[in-house]
Amino acid sequence: MAKKIMHRKSLIILCMIMAVFGCKPDPLEYARPDDLAGTIYTQLESMGTFDYYLKSLDQTLYPEPLKKGGSWTVFAPTDEAFEKFMSDEGFATFDAIPQERIQHLVENTIITDGWNTTTLTYFKSRFYLGQSFRRRTQYQAANREFDKDTLQHIFEWDKLDQQKYLMNYSNGRQKTVDYFLDSYMSTWGVEYSDYDFMFPGETFNEGDMKVFDANVSQKNVIAENGIIYALDKVIEPQPNLYENLSAAEYGGKYSMFKKMIERFAEIRSLGDQINEETGELEEVFQFRFYTGVENDALPFNPFDENYATNIDGTLAQAWGFLAPTNDALISYLDGNSILGQFYDSYDDMPLDVVGKFLSPYFFNDYWDICPSRLGQSYDTSLGLVDYKLEDVVDKRFCSNGFFVGVNTVYTNNSFGTIMGPLLLDENYSIMLGAIQDLGIDTALQSKSSRFTILGVKNDQFVDVADPNSATRKITVLVDDPRLPPGYDINVSGVVYMEVTGDPGNGNRIYPDPEASSPSSADVAYVTKTINDIVLNQIVDEDIDFGSNNYYQTRSGEYVYAFDGNSAAGGGDIQLGRSAQIVETKETANGNFYEMSSIIERPLGFTYSLLVDNATTFSSFLEVLESADAFITIVGSDDKLLNFLNLSRTFTLFAPNNSAVAQAISDGVIVDPSTVDGLDDLDKAIAKRDLLNFARKHFIQQALPTDGKTTGTFASMYFSKIVDFAEIYDEFSVVNTTSSISITNVESGESVTTSGITNLFSKRVVIHETSNYIK
Repeated sequence: MAKKIMHRKSLIILCMIMAVFGCKPDPLEYARPDDLAGTIYTQLESMGTFDYYLKSLDQTLYPEPLKKGGSWTVFAPTDEAFEKFMSDEGFATFDAIPQERIQHLVENTIITDGWNTTTLTYFKSRFYLGQSFRRRTQYQAANREFDKDTLQHIFEWDKLDQQKYLMNYSNGRQKTVDYFLDSYMSTWGVEYSDYDFMFPGETFNEGDMKVFDANVSQKNVIAENGIIYALDKVIEPQPNLYENLSAAEYGGKYSMFKKMIERFAEIRSLGDQINEETGELEEVFQFRFYTGVENDALPFNPFDENYATNIDGTLAQAWGFLAPTNDALISYLDGNSILGQFYDSYDDMPLDVVGKFLSPYFFNDYWDICPSRLGQSYDTSLGLVDYKLEDVVDKRFCSNGFFVGVNTVYTNNSFGTIMGPLLLDENYSIMLGAIQDLGIDTALQSKSSRFTILGVKNDQFVDVADPNSATRKITVLVDDPRLPPGYDINVSGVVYMEVTGDPGNGNRIYPDPEASSPSSADVAYVTKTINDIVLNQIVDEDIDFGSNNYYQTRSGEYVYAFDGNSAAGGGDIQLGRSAQIVETKETANGNFYEMSSIIERPLGFTYSLLVDNATTFSSFLEVLESADAFITIVGSDDKLLNFLNLSRTFTLFAPNNSAVAQAISDGVIVDPSTVDGLDDLDKAIAKRDLLNFARKHFIQQALPTDGKTTGTFASMYFSKIVDFAEIYDEFSVVNTTSSISITNVESGESVTTSGITNLFSKRVVIHETSNYIK
């Protein structure tokens, strides 16, 4: 047995020796083929038209990588391209080109990995044709030293404690090389004419490949370690959008716009780093730009080489960027602009105002400001910008986007519309906050509609009726010794409101200024109250103050405009007063009026208005009382109607005493004064009939005599139910500025207002009728 095992081991060892030493590859089979293309460097040598580019390479560290291995793509300018470059730049010989410039242009022509014209358009791991048009080059801007005195416009400049700052000018980013191919352009809808627009003097034809404004004369030249593209121009590193604002050829004509952008920049320390030139440790700093339209900052960072949103889209996307000239900015502010009404200089504008002003100049994609997108140029905030080709004075495709200089200022939806005065005048901060909290600020910036705002300043919220109470009044405290020390209503974000007239123990300041933090319930009450007051100052149409007519506000209540400059709400009419126009600001979508006082909503509910006019409506009041239609309000003499949902608005065509007497005579209802003497069954029937009689006179639509509101509307009376739904009587309305007639659609019976019209109670407009509704 032992001999057998030893024999088996010997066989195994012999097999292993044969496997290792007996199978040797044929060296000819694995030898480098004679016809294999050389490496990139040797391939360029053999092509014979890249001598200047090779000389450029030899002045850098790139010959070795391009000779020996790796994987690269090279965009190599031909000798002819170099000769044109030297001629254009005034270099008599190649040796006259500064070495630093040679270094930069070489780094700008080399990208990592070998990419053919198909794979160049892939985006990261998405192997879809036509997705990308950019790759990162080897070029990264070197550190630069800045003097404090050249940075006076940046954020918190006055806190800089050094005179000199060594800046990491690249922010760790590499610049890109941009190329245009049919597959990419068709995927993203970029027209050939768009390319021609972006690169003046160049024409894109089917089948072309361009690198910026250079023609690719040879594509997909295969080398052992990569791919070569021959260019007919020398392509140097392009400035980014921010850098381009101070390009020498512009002569400083974008300096004002640049200063505005720099107000969002700050300097941050990156700590000590080794200076590659000196070998010493030095503190290095970095420019940071505040971004985020939700915070009224820059929509994106024009200094950043990366296209960074929720993902790194650098290889597939590039920003669009408009820049108004100094002359355009000056003309706009000196002209009849909304900003010019508030500020004498752009430097005087608060940062949030500057942020809103800059918004229309930033676009998510460069093609948004190309000819094929004219009429649909939406900025990063989705605002439509009235951008026209005749406004263009300069163009350059930069390293991170497309720069277009314009000789005009594009009005921002925020400032150019009726929201402008609210945004620009801090005296309207309460009204602005309410509109933003209600979420209607975007709608009020729409230029497709017209609006009117009756402006309420912070100090005008004084002794105003609480819209949700029959007794309370409120006053917003702007400057009061009871408020926390240093309180500023425009900074705090908390609005303090004093309440009087509460029937219980609610007469106090909301929220409690002595509390360590505001009560959420108190804040909610203040917010709701202020919002409801502000809604009564906004009308979704133009007001003609000479019309002596009624206009519905966003609260659902009405304002009466008269005498050319006066307005009165329901409460003002009851009190015999009105508000006058102090100043008018015309905007792109309506007029903003500074008013002498707030527009008061109606002060009382329907009950109190009927009581105030009891000589006319005492019988109808008795109908409602006998029908048990009223709900008592604690602490108030006023009452609510139990069949009305006051989240909506209504009209009461109130029959006068004669009309009610006629209804009693006709046997439609019993005399309300006799109800209590009836037996239980007859009393129940009488109360039902009285309630139905009352409900017939309420229409589910507010109808003042404005001559405008017409149509068919339901009453509050229903005689049948179908599929669990009440079927209300319907009435057609004929409305003039002096009377209203309503006709029962089914019976044809009509009534017309007479006597008293346009009594405004909370959510209900009241008109007198001499006939009852049948």
